Amino acid sequence: MKRIVMTGITGLVGSAVAVSLLKKDKYINIIALVRGSANKNAFDRVKETIVEQCAFDGIPEFANEALTRIQVFRKNISSPFSSNPEIESLEDIYTIFHCAASVNLGKDPYGTTYIDNYQGTKNMLALAGKLGVKSYHQVSTAYVAGKAEGIVYEDGLVPNIEFNNSYEKSKYNAEKLVRNSGLAFTIYRPSIVVGRISDGKIRKPLAFYRILEFLGMVKKHQCSKLNIQPSQELVINLRLQAKFSDKIYFVPIDYTQETISNLFFLPPSNKTYHITGRGPACVTDIEGAVRSALKVKGFRLTEILDMPTIKEKMVNRFLGDLLPYFSTDITFDIKNVIADTKGKNLDWKIDRAVLDKIVLAYYRNVYPEILKE
Repeated sequence: MKRIVMTGITGLVGSAVAVSLLKKDKYINIIALVRGSANKNAFDRVKETIVEQCAFDGIPEFANEALTRIQVFRKNISSPFSSNPEIESLEDIYTIFHCAASVNLGKDPYGTTYIDNYQGTKNMLALAGKLGVKSYHQVSTAYVAGKAEGIVYEDGLVPNIEFNNSYEKSKYNAEKLVRNSGLAFTIYRPSIVVGRISDGKIRKPLAFYRILEFLGMVKKHQCSKLNIQPSQELVINLRLQAKFSDKIYFVPIDYTQETISNLFFLPPSNKTYHITGRGPACVTDIEGAVRSALKVKGFRLTEILDMPTIKEKMVNRFLGDLLPYFSTDITFDIKNVIADTKGKNLDWKIDRAVLDKIVLAYYRNVYPEILKE
C-alpha cells in the first residue's frame, strides 16, 4: 500500500490528479487534509468533488472505489499540526503531495494569501519531518517567474525578480523552502489552466474565466437595458488594457492531469517541471474568440488606455489583477518535461480553434442564453 498525504484534493488540479493517481495505481491510498466550510464538512466536500471529477473524466463508476481509498482529516494547513496528534502520528506514509493554495491574484492587504501559501508549505515540510517522509511533491506555479522576460528554465528560481502580486511571491518563497528542506522533491509548475482540448470543458473554472464571466455579465446587462435578447449582436465599446503578447500560456486541464500524474511515479530527484506545453496562445486570438462567442463588436485589448470612460475604469479595476498575464514576454523552458515524459501528449497548441471551444464551452454552461440563435 502507498499512503499519500495530500492537500488541495477539492481544487481544480488536486482533484484531477487525485483521481488519476487512484485510477493508475490500485495500491495508492490518499490521506486528504481538507478545510471544512460553513455549509459542508470536510468529507462531504471531498465526496462531492470526487464524484464530479470522475463524471468529468468519463468514469463515474470509479467514484465509489476512489472514495473507499481516501481518508479525510479536517485541517487548515496554514496552522501548526501540534494540535492534530492524529495526523502527526500517521504511519507508513509513502510521500506528501502538497497541492493546496490560496489563489488570489489581487492585493493582499492582510497577508492571508501569503500566509496560506508560505506558511502552509512550511507546515507541510515540518509534517514530512515528523512522519519521516523521504520525498515530497509540491504544486507551484509557472508564474514564480513574476515579471521576468525571456526564457525561464525549470530548475531553480529566477533571482532578484519583481512580482505582480503576493500570490507569486508566496509561491516563489514556498519553493525556496522545499529546495532547502533536504527532502528529495518534485515541483510542478502549471501555468493558466483552461478547459480540455477535446471539447473545451472544465470542471472548476478559475482565473481566466473571471474575464469571461464578467464580459458575459456586461453583455447581459447591456441587452437588458436595450430590451433585446442577450443572444443578439451588439456593439460594446470597451477597452481592456494589456499589451500584445503571443506568449499566454494556457494549459488544458487534461494535459495537466495526465502529465503530473505520470511524473509523480518517477523517483523524486529534485527536478522542477513546467506544466505549460509549448504552444502558447496569442492575445488577438483570445480577443477574437471572446468577441465571436458573445457576438459583440467594439470590445478590444489595447496597450495604451487613453481617456478611459467610467465603465472602462471600473472594468480595468475589477480585472486588473489578471491583465498582466496577458502581457507577458516569458518563454517557459520544458526540457525536463520532454525528457521525462518522452514528449508524450505535447502535440497540442492553444490556437484560435481551441480557444473558440474553450470560450463557447464556458458560456454554454454558464450563460446559455447568450448563445441561443
